[in-house]
Amino acid sequence: MNNEQASKKPRILILGSTGRTGKAVIGELKQSSDSVQIVYSSRNRAQVNTWRQEGNDAVLLDLNDARTFPAALTGIDRLFLATGYTVEMVHQSKTIVDAATDAGLQFIVHLGIFGNGRTTDPHFAWHEMVERYIEGSGVAWSHIHRTSSWTIC
Repeated sequence: MNNEQASKKPRILILGSTGRTGKAVIGELKQSSDSVQIVYSSRNRAQVNTWRQEGNDAVLLDLNDARTFPAALTGIDRLFLATGYTVEMVHQSKTIVDAATDAGLQFIVHLGIFGNGRTTDPHFAWHEMVERYIEGSGVAWSHIHRTSSWTIC
């Protein structure tokens, strides 16, 4: 690793940047802005343009359109993965994890829900499937689980 690579701030792409959790993650990361570069994402081009006009690094990324992934992941080191809570999340998560792997990302943080690995509740099962997929991707990972309080696994 050369000096430029060693001194480069990791670029963290935040999915869900317009939501409450994404905004909270961005707020926390801004506290560490001297050590990381935050990259906002939205499927809404006008929102991306607004963020850019405000001086933020922002990319267009639509989880339902994998054609938006390569440009959005260019130069990204880490990914905060939050999706909507429908069955679509399984496909969306798989395709973005595949793209992140192909792009050489170093780390994925997935926002999920704690399950016991044998749940029959579809929502929890979807999260478990996504987590197993991330774990098998070859990219370093962490899952943040929602129980009665937030825990990191």
